[in-house]
Amino acid sequence: MKIAYIINHDITTNDGITKKIFGQKKEWEKLGNDVQIYCTLPKQGDSILEAKQYISTTPFKLRFQLQEKLLSDLNAFSPDIVYFRYNTWSRTLSKILDSYKVITELNTYDLGEFWSMFKVEKTLKSFVRYLGYKLLRDKVLSRVSGIVGVTKEIAYHPSNSKYNKPTTFIPNGINLNAFKTLKKNTIDTSRIGLFFIGSPGALWHGVDIIKEMTEKLSEYDFHIVGMHGQNSSNLFWHGYLQKDEYIEVLKKCHICIGSLALYRNEMQEACTLKVREYLAYGYPIILGYEDSAFLDQEKPAWMHLIDARKEINYEKIKEFILKNTQVVIDHDEIDYISTKNLEVRRVDFFYSLGLV
Repeated sequence: MKIAYIINHDITTNDGITKKIFGQKKEWEKLGNDVQIYCTLPKQGDSILEAKQYISTTPFKLRFQLQEKLLSDLNAFSPDIVYFRYNTWSRTLSKILDSYKVITELNTYDLGEFWSMFKVEKTLKSFVRYLGYKLLRDKVLSRVSGIVGVTKEIAYHPSNSKYNKPTTFIPNGINLNAFKTLKKNTIDTSRIGLFFIGSPGALWHGVDIIKEMTEKLSEYDFHIVGMHGQNSSNLFWHGYLQKDEYIEVLKKCHICIGSLALYRNEMQEACTLKVREYLAYGYPIILGYEDSAFLDQEKPAWMHLIDARKEINYEKIKEFILKNTQVVIDHDEIDYISTKNLEVRRVDFFYSLGLV
């Protein structure tokens, strides 16, 4: 099968999204498929991901100008299917939808995110942006051949299921072979450390909740990477760090924290890439949502869920931390989130649609 993978993303950052697509491509090729990636990004550069690169520095123009070179390259490849990481309507995407069998990957409840942004900004511009996005979204999802959601909640959300497209959900995976266990059960426990990595402005991260945790659990140290703030006696802001730099912070910690306020995007379920890294490095996790990969099984003892919409039980969090301070997660325990296993499911879905 010939698969064209379309993305709008700066793959030169070699971030979690880039690594995910790199892993997908590798596993699809192992299964005997011919895969070509077509990437639109702000500037050309080196990346771990081999892809044809197309430059666009103006999002508005990208929506309304045809990317002739991309379309020409796609036509020369003549794929059986086009797989794309969901992005807003553009003339180029519309042309692709007219010409090929297209499957889209939905990585978030996007309408919830845009509505959440409007509620924070409370401006006419943000409301018009939400309405425009909602209308253009219909011009894409009504024309695809299939939908893959990274969570069950996203895949079968009424805003997606209304299109009556063949649908499945496949959680984000991780190439476990690319990670070595970092956590050691001999780590110093004189001050127990908790680690979080995120980005500024993402309300669903729930950094405000982490700050509250630092006050309620003052005997523990909290390290936040990716943003700046005012340090306290047990809260340390590290700002943006390169991987080798934040790994040094992580090595000093015992427990990792995922997003705690996903409900602000009207979501209860996720499978974030950063949490996959935490697990691959061997760390127990505290989450504010259900992880899609663990829906149909008993929750492991090294995972603790909190619901920040209710009063948080800090005694239970403390109990979890103390039980898991020296726990190291082995790769064998999380093999079901390995890329190689999950990508077999995805390719099986492609074939099940009878598009080839």
